Amino acid sequence: MEPNRNDTQPTQDPAALWDHWVHTRPDGHPLQLSGWGALKTRFGWQSGQVVLSTPEGVPQAGAQVLLRRFYGLTLAYVPRGPLVDWTDAQLREELLEALRRHCARAGAALLKIEPDLPDSVANRALLHRCGFTPSPQRVQPPSTVLVDLGKDEATLLADMKSKWRYNIRLAERKGVTVRPLTRAELPTLHRLLKETGVRDGFAVHSSDYYDTAFDLWVPDHATFLVAEVAGEPLGAIVVAQAGPVAVYLWGASSERQRSLMPNHALQWAGMRWARNRGATRYDLWGIPDEIGELATRLAPTATIPAEALPLQLDSLPSQGLWGVYRFKQGFGGQVTRLVGAWDMPIDPVRSRLYTIGLKFQQLSHPATSHPVGVLGSTAGQLIAVDSPAQWHAALAHTPAPHVLQSWEWGEIKAQTGWHAERLALAGRSAAFQLLWRTPLPPLRVGYVPKGPAVDWADPDAVEAALTAVEECARQLRCVFVKIDPDVREESPQGRRVLHALQRRGWRYSDDPIQFKNTATTDLRGGPEALLATLKSKWRYNLRLAEKRGITVRCGQPADLPEFYALYAETGARDGFLVRPASYYLATWERFLRAQTEPHNPAGGVLLLATHPEEPDALAGLFLLRYGATTWYFYGASSGRRRRDMPNYLLQWEALCWAQRQGCTCYDWWGAPTHLDAPDDRLQGVWQFKQGFGATFQPHIGAWDYVFSTPAYQLVTAGKPFALALLRRLSSIGLSRRTPAQAESSSP
Repeated sequence: MEPNRNDTQPTQDPAALWDHWVHTRPDGHPLQLSGWGALKTRFGWQSGQVVLSTPEGVPQAGAQVLLRRFYGLTLAYVPRGPLVDWTDAQLREELLEALRRHCARAGAALLKIEPDLPDSVANRALLHRCGFTPSPQRVQPPSTVLVDLGKDEATLLADMKSKWRYNIRLAERKGVTVRPLTRAELPTLHRLLKETGVRDGFAVHSSDYYDTAFDLWVPDHATFLVAEVAGEPLGAIVVAQAGPVAVYLWGASSERQRSLMPNHALQWAGMRWARNRGATRYDLWGIPDEIGELATRLAPTATIPAEALPLQLDSLPSQGLWGVYRFKQGFGGQVTRLVGAWDMPIDPVRSRLYTIGLKFQQLSHPATSHPVGVLGSTAGQLIAVDSPAQWHAALAHTPAPHVLQSWEWGEIKAQTGWHAERLALAGRSAAFQLLWRTPLPPLRVGYVPKGPAVDWADPDAVEAALTAVEECARQLRCVFVKIDPDVREESPQGRRVLHALQRRGWRYSDDPIQFKNTATTDLRGGPEALLATLKSKWRYNLRLAEKRGITVRCGQPADLPEFYALYAETGARDGFLVRPASYYLATWERFLRAQTEPHNPAGGVLLLATHPEEPDALAGLFLLRYGATTWYFYGASSGRRRRDMPNYLLQWEALCWAQRQGCTCYDWWGAPTHLDAPDDRLQGVWQFKQGFGATFQPHIGAWDYVFSTPAYQLVTAGKPFALALLRRLSSIGLSRRTPAQAESSSP
């Protein structure tokens, strides 16, 4: 029956018709089901089916096409398709022509396919003749292990390695049970996935992604299985099925009770589920491509049993997909390699631009000789923290955590495009909040502001923390990661840390975000002891301010707009740039709210200096607090009644407020880089701070760990131009302050 040339979708229940047809195909695949397209549509893609059907409306060939914008261009992508008899030249050409037309109408620059074709000379030649070229960008793994399900269960078990059969039976004897997860139990999967992603070094989708997949697939096309013992979840997998193939898509496991072999039990349960639904192949989904290439060389026209490969398993790396292969190869499957990803230009000019953008991305995220996923062995187990209470507890085990490492600060930075990864090292008094963003796509940068939080006097803890930061940034594919911890450079521990940073390949940054140095006042003792540390002129100015009617009060949220207006006035007078009001208001409101939350170590206060004859505040400041330290972050003053010394009384009340909170340290947030440099912009404020008993604290400064030197140079070279542009835009509220000018620098 000849197909027509109408590449439109069926008009009656197209999704059901399409899925039914995919299930009947020998090359049907879960990624070609309408549910996969619907899932991707919820998360930034567009989807549709291109179908060739008979005059009676029976599909003969087709493809589910996903569309998305990258680098300002549209990419068309067919995962594990198109579905067509590649040996039928007429049908194949008609489908490819229909795909070209569909992509052209969508404005796509190029079409990427990843067909379910074995990697062979003949198939590669066929794709070349069809107008495709090998793509430098893969999406799905080309190499995998396929288990033949067309056997009874006894034979399936017999084909496995003996240790794998033993582990499956051991799990059953030890009380491990496997059952489907319900919709209400999906948070269990989320927790396991996040733990596994951090441990093994792979990206994890959002919780909404997996929830949506469940809603779209279960029970018709997939199962979400959990392994547990005595009600404790130990692992979970997601298996999807279309026609003859079932695919193990996602898996997660806990570090707890691994000796009970829950992962072996999960895979066996997944195979049984797929076999009962009529699947004849179980795709274990992804092994190192080097192994697939080896199998293809040994058996160019067929698959090969994993156990037949000339590999010394004990000598293979344990990280990344290598460790995964050691697990998957024992289930008695065949190693196979598909042809992978191939591209066809739709618009030659824009297709070339896309290729250039892709190469630019590869420049910014180069391959690394360091294996992904080494966190478990070199830095100690990393625990992803996903609640404020847990993060407060993690920081409580570290000495002197900084407010920029607080949960609240990560929330604030999220409104300006940053993402926060919060990780704690098990067995160590160490944790860090790593902020990352993509300022110039695709260049991604990471930053651990005033961190990591660790006992810098403990060399082993320092090494573990630095390793964890490096590996986390590497797994996030950052161009570089910056740290600027509060470690005194002249102290013995400071010298050890500097040596460790240099030894590990960190480089001193000439582009700091926070001040290198600061000044602190010791708050231990009562108000009288604190007052005695002030210079006599400062004590005189306090009394003078009180005599002239200056008072200081705690501001409320309603006072924040007035404080911002005063802050903007100060910026205009003193020459520093000010962010839009929304940023500061959100910051101040968040820390004011934290101050009222029980058991929250974070907080803040707005203090305003007023005079009965003035309708508006004369000066104000905003303090941030975390644990035993208070920071003077934001200060503002008008030109009115300056001879009445409102700023002196304001700072005195700030010190007293910090003392009342139980703080032992008041951080003045910024001091000159060099005390003997008269042209340093902070010399004037340093003289003011000194009078309040502040002592100079020289720190080691900012340090960068670079993963791609060319991309790092590109980012750092482009920053001055970006800052110049921001200064020009400051009048419309789009600017930020430079590090040297900022009282409260932020990443």
